[in-house]
Amino acid sequence: MTLADEGPGGPGIRRASPVRQVLTIFGDYWWHTDEPMPTGALVAVLGDLGLKEAAARATLTRMSKSGLLVADRSGRRTTHRLTERAAAIVDEEATWLDTFGVEEPAWDGLWTVLAFSIPEAQRATRHLARSRLKWLGFAPLYDGVWVSPLNHAAEALAQLRDLEIADVTAMRASLETSIQGGPQSAWDLQAVAEQYRAFAEAVSSTDAATGVSAFVERTRLMLRWQAFRVLDTGMPAELVPAGWPRVGVRRAWMQLYNRLGIPAEEHVRAAVDEIDAGSRGLVTQRRLLDS
Repeated sequence: MTLADEGPGGPGIRRASPVRQVLTIFGDYWWHTDEPMPTGALVAVLGDLGLKEAAARATLTRMSKSGLLVADRSGRRTTHRLTERAAAIVDEEATWLDTFGVEEPAWDGLWTVLAFSIPEAQRATRHLARSRLKWLGFAPLYDGVWVSPLNHAAEALAQLRDLEIADVTAMRASLETSIQGGPQSAWDLQAVAEQYRAFAEAVSSTDAATGVSAFVERTRLMLRWQAFRVLDTGMPAELVPAGWPRVGVRRAWMQLYNRLGIPAEEHVRAAVDEIDAGSRGLVTQRRLLDS
């Protein structure tokens, strides 16, 4: 499983999968912490995000069975920690968060082109392939032909091999097409720009006055920002309309995210303290890097 297998998320918490919420909480508040997180605290903060206790515990059980979490019990108290596999997923996402939108990417003028075939009968495999390729910044130019301006051919081949797709061809090349708008028309750039505007409005209108509201808003916007990994592939400036909002919106979002950090972290510490006072100091600080 990758984060891509969970889908890109959506405008807010209700559209983000519970698995993504759990991984985001670990990435934001239990960052590179070897000790496990008290389960009761994790369930409590998931409740703040709107997930009922039974659903939260079912999610943790499902993640343990799928190899993303390890559950431990000491007496009546349980804890959860990320597996090595899940920690790698969170770290990879953190790298994207610290680089996407920091500055406009340079482009060599070449496209990565993937050509592959998956039988219609293998619908589950088709769905996973599409999700993973979108996560890497690809979009379908034609059925079975996907393109990206980023040099992610090796990563895409690895993902398709992991899904046991045998017939795949990858290349880096300049593209000439009769399609109106060029290869970048594989993305709906106008819709992406509208999503940026809506996100910027959400950032500017956020008014979190308490620890719990800071935690909820910070997480809600983080989940919403993660969706831009699929919506906007990091396409170079040569391929997007003038005044593309990625860098400016990211800067405003980063400043709000960092500002909400102190009250949000204190709220999580309080939740941990309710279960295990000795673990409250393990709640970590996570700040986004500036340009």
